[in-house]
Amino acid sequence: LAGLIPAVVVLGSASPDLASYNRASRGELRLLTLPDRVRVDGGRPTESAQLAAVEVVDMRRELREGNREIFSRGLQLDMKECLDAGRQMVLFLNRRGSASHMQCRNCGLSLRCRRCEIALAYHRELDRLLCHYCGYKRIAPAKCSRCLSYRIGYYGTGTETVVEEVARLFPGVETIRWDRDAARSQKAYESLFNRFKSGKARVLVGTQMIAKGLHFPSVSLVGVVSADIGLNLPDYRASERVFQLLCQVAGRSGRGTWPGKVVIQTYQPDSYAIRAAASQDYPRFYAEEIAFRGEQSNPPFGRLIRLLFSHTNRAHCEQEAQRMSREMRDEREAWALSDVEVLGPTPAYPARLRGHYRWQLVLRGPDPRALLDKV
Repeated sequence: LAGLIPAVVVLGSASPDLASYNRASRGELRLLTLPDRVRVDGGRPTESAQLAAVEVVDMRRELREGNREIFSRGLQLDMKECLDAGRQMVLFLNRRGSASHMQCRNCGLSLRCRRCEIALAYHRELDRLLCHYCGYKRIAPAKCSRCLSYRIGYYGTGTETVVEEVARLFPGVETIRWDRDAARSQKAYESLFNRFKSGKARVLVGTQMIAKGLHFPSVSLVGVVSADIGLNLPDYRASERVFQLLCQVAGRSGRGTWPGKVVIQTYQPDSYAIRAAASQDYPRFYAEEIAFRGEQSNPPFGRLIRLLFSHTNRAHCEQEAQRMSREMRDEREAWALSDVEVLGPTPAYPARLRGHYRWQLVLRGPDPRALLDKV
């Protein structure tokens, strides 16, 4: 559209897409940098502001030292200090509900969605187990359907659990939960926003909905309850997305006159994505991630095409994926397209979605479309 008008397009981000930044570093896009945060007073920029101080907490050590709470001891002290000073805080956890899954402690059965290969999350507010992919709901059973044991436990943490823990530690402090369950409409969104901005609520607990673009000058503390969510997904962009999210949520702290602090809790403190996010150092993350992408020939060094086949019959789905795999490889040999890799077939993630089994093939290379066009 900009080429037709013509017009200028500005891509603005503190944590830009890796491929876009790579194009800018090669001169294909013009790179402009804003190295300092600007403090805004009454809608007008006034001066340079310091980035919030960031502390990474190794939750493995907390466990070894006997702390089994969802908040580290240091974060609890910071929360108390923040509230005592009359300021506000944001607690970030990118997972809804009260528990990520429900499991029998006797036989190990994990309750899963009937239509998806995904564990059901427990929502205490609804008193229901819920699939976050297809919306399937069911009542939480009192006993295991396999071994009839009553030893059923809830595992993992969600935003509802965080709100309950804040209420236990700091009785009387008003807390807002801001996630897709709480903000289902524009009216609900505006109500939550205004309650927190007015200062009536002191604590904001939420998912990635609160990480981007919100300006709350009274927030001096951000706590990331678990930075590991999403880090180990089978996606070459997983580290990039976690880095971007942590940088964005860290930017909610210290936007007013008080210095800000960010506490990142993690079981993987040595991850380069988390280390770079802690220092809010995009060039450092870019250097490590681009080297890894180069080793794997992943974008921007190559292109990927994913072919996804889904069917209600598991065997037919796998057989069709295998047939297409053989055809792809035969065509690659026939046309001598040696620079195109055919990866798979493998079960997709998730392997079953809304009643359909899913298998995938991935074509990788400088121009994988050349092979696709031959088939």
